[in-house]
Amino acid sequence: MNIKKLLYITLYACAITLLLLATSCVSTRVEANPYQDSAENIACQKESSWSYFWGLKQKMVSANPEIPDTTCPCAEKAMSWVVTKSSFGDFMLSLVTLGTVNHRTVTYGCARPRDGDGGLDD
Repeated sequence: MNIKKLLYITLYACAITLLLLATSCVSTRVEANPYQDSAENIACQKESSWSYFWGLKQKMVSANPEIPDTTCPCAEKAMSWVVTKSSFGDFMLSLVTLGTVNHRTVTYGCARPRDGDGGLDD
């Protein structure tokens, strides 16, 4: 009877641990100015960022319109905030590959232009 109860407790603990690990992630948010109004509903605000070989070959996620091949430039080169997230799956990928492959999701908010409406939808 005692062994059966211990087995159930162990199974429940494992299930809860797996549930928590599957939903956990690391998130870092950097705000340029917490009082600055940012533009919302920009379709390309979220980018996937991969780095290989311990960061030696990584893709830069840019919102600067002066840099070639920028997918979603911010008006007036102004960003309000940036969030980088790593999920548990991203951590496991990095662990299995011994750090040679890393994934992050970068979400950024473009700041509103200072001179009125700059055509950004909100």
